[in-house]
Amino acid sequence: MHPQFTTRSDHGERKREAPMSLERLSELTSIRTMSPAYFTDADHPWLRALLDERERFVGRKRREWKVRIREPLSTVAPQRKLNVALSVLDRLSRDEGLCSVPPRRIRSAVFHQAALEPDRAKVLAQVGILLDMSPKTTMEGLFADLPDERTLMPLSAPVAPADLALACNAAVIASLLARALRVFIVARGQVRAVVRHVRLMGLLCHATPGGTKDEIVLEISGPYALFRHTRIYGRALSSLVPRLAWCDSYRLEADCVLDSGTSVGRLVLCLGDPVAPARELALFDSKVEERFAREFGKLAREWDIVREPQAIAVRGAFIFPDFELRHRITAERWLLEIVGYWTADYVRRKLSMMKAARVERLIVCIDEERCCADDHLEIDACVVRYRRKIDPRAVLEIVDPAVLKELSPLQKRKVSKRSRSQRGDAS
Repeated sequence: MHPQFTTRSDHGERKREAPMSLERLSELTSIRTMSPAYFTDADHPWLRALLDERERFVGRKRREWKVRIREPLSTVAPQRKLNVALSVLDRLSRDEGLCSVPPRRIRSAVFHQAALEPDRAKVLAQVGILLDMSPKTTMEGLFADLPDERTLMPLSAPVAPADLALACNAAVIASLLARALRVFIVARGQVRAVVRHVRLMGLLCHATPGGTKDEIVLEISGPYALFRHTRIYGRALSSLVPRLAWCDSYRLEADCVLDSGTSVGRLVLCLGDPVAPARELALFDSKVEERFAREFGKLAREWDIVREPQAIAVRGAFIFPDFELRHRITAERWLLEIVGYWTADYVRRKLSMMKAARVERLIVCIDEERCCADDHLEIDACVVRYRRKIDPRAVLEIVDPAVLKELSPLQKRKVSKRSRSQRGDAS
């Protein structure tokens, strides 16, 4: 899919030079701003005609549909926008081969019989007897697994012209973000969901405080700044845009490589652009978090578990703890962060940053199966190791040992086992 945009302004001269890179990008004095050719209400009539025509061809061969869309629709459609809409519709359904016998088996039988019998009719008759198929069905299924011979199926869900327009806008934006070198986002209000999404997608991101208390600035590496996994990373980056629609306000600026890779355009998205909001995120990011919250709540009934407490600003960056454990009577507070992939240096820096922010009551839970280096991590009183699940008793042993002593011997068993294993690791 090609990027669709019109130029607002053009400062500077286009030159055929070496492919664009972050180093060259930093040398540019000005970058022209792009305005995506969004689908609007004016496109709804021809989108409706396209949807109706496609519905009419459901059950027919893909090649027949390809011939039809080369002809004009009942309502005039801009060719570039039509190509985008067709690409989106193809992703909303999947063609199928409806032959009851696998085409590969049909071909094997036909070619085998053709080597013995030159008469075409007799070959088809013989194969029909062998596979319990009529000669006509045999011919139809011979190459039914080829893309153009597969059957056009209905859309996975009914789509209205307005919904299709929003999906097309998302595709246009995604095609540009797939060519981004870097992305800057300034968001205010409901920013925690954006940060959660960034972390879930594994985007390379640096978060810093904005100009106001509830504002955040995200600098994200674009796919064109990477050497591998660029297509997957590009999809992950574009999935962030619908999440921004939940913010009170936002501005996204993406410097995208254009033409043959020698020029750059800036994509700007703001609140009010035709972007469909994403579905609301689940309460927990993973089964590990959900299970820990449930089991710790049952075990420590005097402690409240606060999901996603306020971010902590330290050294010009943000730290986002996963939980805050708050005692209901004494108001004692502990922060808990669950780390995925890690190195010993990463954990040390994490603890150092929290100490710099004067946060002493922090528990870091690290997955022993996700260590990315061979260096040894000394056991810290506030570091809890786990495999597949976090033992809530191990956390309770840190935050409230008195409650732990009141547990039954059976409930204490896992804590004792954890302590012995950590002593063994330390030795």
